[in-house]
Amino acid sequence: MSRTPTVPRTLSVAALALVLASGLVACAGQSGSTVASSKPVYGGTLTYLQDRSETCLDPEVGGDIPQAMIGQQVTDDLVYEGPGGKIEPWLAKSWTVSPNGLTYTFTVRDDVKFTDGTAFNAAAVKTNLDRVVDPKTGSSTDGGYIAPFYANSKVLSPYVLQVNLKQPDTALLNVLAQGYIGIESPAGIARGQEKNCADPIGTGPFKIQSYTPTQQVVLVKNKNYNTAPPGSAHSGPAYLDKIIWKIVPDGTVRYAALTKQQADVIYYPPAQDWKALLASGQKILTHERPGSPNGITFNVTKAPLNDVSVRQAIIYASDEATNLKSAYFGTYPYVGSPLVKGTPDYDASLQNAYPASVSKANSLLDAAGWTTRDAAGYRTKNGVELKVTIPYGSDAGQTAAEDLTLYQDIQASEKKAGINIVLQPIGTAALNNLYSSHDYQTLAGDYWITNTPDVLRTLFSTQALKFYGTNGDEYSNPTLDKLLNDALSEQDATKRTALYQQAQKLVSGAALQLNLYPAQERLAYNANIHGITADYAVGLPDFHDTWISK
Repeated sequence: MSRTPTVPRTLSVAALALVLASGLVACAGQSGSTVASSKPVYGGTLTYLQDRSETCLDPEVGGDIPQAMIGQQVTDDLVYEGPGGKIEPWLAKSWTVSPNGLTYTFTVRDDVKFTDGTAFNAAAVKTNLDRVVDPKTGSSTDGGYIAPFYANSKVLSPYVLQVNLKQPDTALLNVLAQGYIGIESPAGIARGQEKNCADPIGTGPFKIQSYTPTQQVVLVKNKNYNTAPPGSAHSGPAYLDKIIWKIVPDGTVRYAALTKQQADVIYYPPAQDWKALLASGQKILTHERPGSPNGITFNVTKAPLNDVSVRQAIIYASDEATNLKSAYFGTYPYVGSPLVKGTPDYDASLQNAYPASVSKANSLLDAAGWTTRDAAGYRTKNGVELKVTIPYGSDAGQTAAEDLTLYQDIQASEKKAGINIVLQPIGTAALNNLYSSHDYQTLAGDYWITNTPDVLRTLFSTQALKFYGTNGDEYSNPTLDKLLNDALSEQDATKRTALYQQAQKLVSGAALQLNLYPAQERLAYNANIHGITADYAVGLPDFHDTWISK
């Protein structure tokens, strides 16, 4: 799921125990949730403030972070991803994979009901899989992950399902552990997309009581819940009776509500306020999300970014380790590689592939023919100024204030090498049109959250460019395509890692993005709130174990 509104960016994760340069310590994610001072108690209403919402709550339709965050509360997944990327049973009790990787046979639980009272079974899983690969569903996330490989499913018995693939997909189980494909009630799906968007029905710890678009969602406890995943601290129904999930785009307003005890938990607390929050006894949870880092994507079909030397020069000229300390007060680490550290098969050698160096940027630009400068000090070539425009979302909740500061810092860094970075604020509708028309040089705030290195195919392959609209770089390279295809089919883990690391080196060398920082789940909450966790698969908040002390 992405902060770029046109491009959904999804979501094994390693919780980031973030020790800040300022000496602040943030609480970890699911691998280290809040230590309660007393025994958990049942009851209470949690008020949670989110930065933005979607027109559809169903994570299978579209598939953006806000949808998945709701989906995490109301649905369960077929399988569970634990620490270190281990895939464990959840709604599926067990499974087998054929030697050629083309057939997965799942045995699912026989004691589960959806919150509409209908039974969960193998046929329900088939309905969901068939749905997400249907183009009419508009599943940008699940569709892109599953549709290229999915052939069909066959119900072998009420609780046994055979899933047949067109070609091997070693990322399938990881994808099935994500909140974007929580299993939904076939009866609910049959109501039609409009009703399902307002009230997706799952087997999860909560169900939707009401939905006011762009304002709030009210979730109430599923009193019959009996499918807590392996990572839960308790089994059975949630401790909370209700969650009031409000949409408050302004981060400063969310922060003020927390400090005034008008909210219990807020999403994405402003980085400048972390020190004050922790000093006042409130807590911060950070949980690093796997996939690709937040960054600025280069459209390689647009001049001057069609020259790899120019792209490399931009990366060398921008000192992101320093800029992040300025914009985010040291609360984010710099990520210089194509994958975030917690992503399987991450290649640590690429973290510093482009150390900050204005002299290196100057050498590259001189060699590329950008040898003269105009009166403002910007480089020119054949009378054309070296100018790159970075559009960013100007609507409420689209671009964090810290990101805007970061873009301004980048602008200043690039000027030292004679590169004119133009920052262009643009509304959501116009930004969507810009992306759809491919009429952009760059995309800001661009990232993709997923728990598999196959994210490289999602972002940089010719397949993604032609069929899914997720390749914002407009990049196409047959060598990379083959590496990614071979890796996805390779059943041997060691050989698969080698292929993905070759792919990462190719992507890094092509300088397709100015990588910035990892996407993180960031929540601030009051001291009387306990047991907030984030899932390992894509870092979504989970309130099943959450309780309120008196």
